[in-house]
Amino acid sequence: MPIIGKVGRKSFKMRVLNSTIHLVLLIGAITMIYPFMMMVSASFKSDVDSKHFSLYPEYFTSSEMLLKKYVEARMNEESNLFIEQYRNKYLAFEFLEKPSNPVKQKFDDWQQFLQERSAEHTVFDYYISEQYGRGVYPRNERKFRDQMKLEADKSLENFNEKYDTSILSWDEVRVEERNILSRNFSGDYQGYLGRYKDFRQELPLWHRVYASLDGNFIANELVTNYRGRLDLLNESLGTNFPDWQNITLSTQLPECPLQKHWVEYVKKQVNIHHVQVDEKATELYRDFLLEKYSDIFLLNDTYKTSYSRFSEITIPFELPRSGALLVDWSFFVENIVPPEFLIIKSVEIDFRNWLKQKYSSIDELNRIYKNGFDYFAEIELTEQRPKHNLTRQNDWQVFVQQEAAVDAVGLLMTSQMEFRDFVKSKFRDPIGEFDLEEMNVVLGTNFKDEMNIYPAKVTPEKEEYKKLWLEFVTEKVSAQFLTVDKSEQQKWQDFLQNKYDSIEDLNTKYGLLFNDFSQVVIDNQTIDYFIFKEHKKDIFNEFTKRNYVMVLDVMLYNGRAIVNTLIYCSLAIITALLVNPLAAYAMSRFKLRATYKIILVLMLTMAFPPMVMGIPSFLLLKKFNMLNTFFALILPAAADGYFIFLLKGFFDSLPQELFESATVDGASETRIFWQIAMSLSKPIMAVIALGAFNAAYRNFMFAFIVCQDKSMWTMMVHIYQLMQRSAPGVGFAALVIAAIPTFVVFVFFQNIIIRGIVVPTEK
Repeated sequence: MPIIGKVGRKSFKMRVLNSTIHLVLLIGAITMIYPFMMMVSASFKSDVDSKHFSLYPEYFTSSEMLLKKYVEARMNEESNLFIEQYRNKYLAFEFLEKPSNPVKQKFDDWQQFLQERSAEHTVFDYYISEQYGRGVYPRNERKFRDQMKLEADKSLENFNEKYDTSILSWDEVRVEERNILSRNFSGDYQGYLGRYKDFRQELPLWHRVYASLDGNFIANELVTNYRGRLDLLNESLGTNFPDWQNITLSTQLPECPLQKHWVEYVKKQVNIHHVQVDEKATELYRDFLLEKYSDIFLLNDTYKTSYSRFSEITIPFELPRSGALLVDWSFFVENIVPPEFLIIKSVEIDFRNWLKQKYSSIDELNRIYKNGFDYFAEIELTEQRPKHNLTRQNDWQVFVQQEAAVDAVGLLMTSQMEFRDFVKSKFRDPIGEFDLEEMNVVLGTNFKDEMNIYPAKVTPEKEEYKKLWLEFVTEKVSAQFLTVDKSEQQKWQDFLQNKYDSIEDLNTKYGLLFNDFSQVVIDNQTIDYFIFKEHKKDIFNEFTKRNYVMVLDVMLYNGRAIVNTLIYCSLAIITALLVNPLAAYAMSRFKLRATYKIILVLMLTMAFPPMVMGIPSFLLLKKFNMLNTFFALILPAAADGYFIFLLKGFFDSLPQELFESATVDGASETRIFWQIAMSLSKPIMAVIALGAFNAAYRNFMFAFIVCQDKSMWTMMVHIYQLMQRSAPGVGFAALVIAAIPTFVVFVFFQNIIIRGIVVPTEK
């Protein structure tokens, strides 16, 4: 019956109370929905967008974020590879930007080149995108694993037998190609990796990431030697490179200050399969082998060749993936052959030669690729110092500090340390210590402590402070802390026109034009952008399902998590519906003297956390040799004090006349229990069944302790193990999937739950 009657509900106070109660319940529901939506949102994320908190993934509406996620996956989440491919332009995926003026012809030329030459490229030339990641199964890793499953009829035993391996789970079938340009990468694929070699060649060309020797040379040789500072490189070598983009790895020994770095990189670092030797060094090679082996028969036995004399040996142009020949050749290149005989071969060099054949001149290529600016008005005055190009940075700094209007210049708060050191040098007491009071008096400020000293963001009004501030801005502050208003665009344009004779002169000084085909750079940023545009829908779908597919893959193909959970929950429900009613019925039907003491003992068990009971339960199960069985999961929770207490109270409330009538009619105790007591207890039984299901389904710690055999793991244990080695997004996806069964149970059985909680009054 309702708590508030019909008459009472007509009262204004009761209506207000009723509305207030519903409002509070609604607010409570919303506060529960919010964290759930945050969890669902996080389940679609990867590392690059995991720090962006929102009720929905940002890439659902932002193409820029989707591009970042794609490039991150394309580079296999390897920031080092990303830095190499983008030639030190960005230091992390989160800083990636869309190309400012993407030229489609660059992408078209690259695609045409690959269509004509891709068959010539080997494992030393390109990575496979989306092949591996940190704690996630990307697209091509899943695709390769699925092929292996199909070929082995989804049997690990068949797979191990076919490829002579001893893997224990399918998630071990994966390949991580790292640093293919390194001297240590052999590319010698054996076993199922040989099958991977065929797989990578079958993939569409847009799944290839062609390794950049230019970028690798910059990142591993130049950046490490000059601490990532291009200005330091220019100062040390006497060069004037405006940007890292202007540095290319020449085919042969260059006649420039980069020569020593070229020799170091080619002889000691780059993969030996990218190094050729001029035929002029043939005699040196023969002499080297003659000195080492002395006997042609010993060389043939080692190399498995059939030379009759050393004079027949020629420079090898196709190297094996392993063996004595490769070892000897590497030693010859590193220690004997003169640098002038060394030749670099790479896809970049092949592409430059291909462009040279396609275009009549470098000027035509610059025009078609829209390199450089056409007019001074195109050069935007950025609010902060430009991120790239030293020459442009220097021009911007000179303009801001010397040409821009005073009221258009500002400071970032990150300049605090430099400003504090500056003012400390200006205000000293007689013993040479910083005088904060004098500074406050002179500048008209009220800084309480040295740590609180911040510069004004814009020009101060007080004359003394203004004078000091301008001195700091124009002479002392680092350029990265300066800002300028974009309203100074016309002055900026005039400044550049006065400094440079023509726009062509500016383009040359900024390094925006190629002077010859050897300086042509593969614009990976533009290529990746147009790949993204062509396959945007497919990329979006991949990121939407990727984390969930990994969770389901682990659940379905690694162990028996789902089957074990179904069996465990079913047995837990059956046991709870047998043991607890029998105990409660016995205490209710037969008035034992110790009934209330027994109930007290049962209720006392509720005072202890389940973890406390875990140790004695584990010891008992171990003694009875029941570990790693369903008995270990079911028996400790077979009887529940709360359920017995609840059922006894319900049985006590049933009319005794029913039992007496059944007894007079000759019904047995078993029949009375099943047909009367249990029949009338369906709502309570439903609550007990749901409680038993919930307890079994979410049981993790005890299940993990008593069933450490992986074949007995339940879903909760699998999810825990998955979260230890997976990306956060995958962990959240696992939690969302794990929440579905309990959500479905609540939706479809909520009426039963309510009927069980609000015990029927009609008997």
